[in-house]
Amino acid sequence: MDKEVDYDRVEYATNRNLENDEGEETGHIKMFSYDTEIYFFEMTCPYCGHEFEDEQELGSRPWWIECPECGRSTNVFRIKDAHERKVKKTGDSSDVDLDEV
Repeated sequence: MDKEVDYDRVEYATNRNLENDEGEETGHIKMFSYDTEIYFFEMTCPYCGHEFEDEQELGSRPWWIECPECGRSTNVFRIKDAHERKVKKTGDSSDVDLDEV
């Protein structure tokens, strides 16, 4: 991301891969916000591979970011939500570090 980030002020940040419809990790998003109203992001669309960055006001979840190239929308879910699904699927949380969620 070209925008300089002041991590001491960040209220929300994520940096992770995004899956396409087949479950392949073909996209990526880096995203942060200082006030949880305006979000800055850099994204590679998991559907068409288009790379773009933008900033926008995002309301309540779920968040959907639309690719300007192919028009497909990607859900930027909460990391905790993904973690809870993983734990529920495996049925064992004994080796999960909750500080990583």
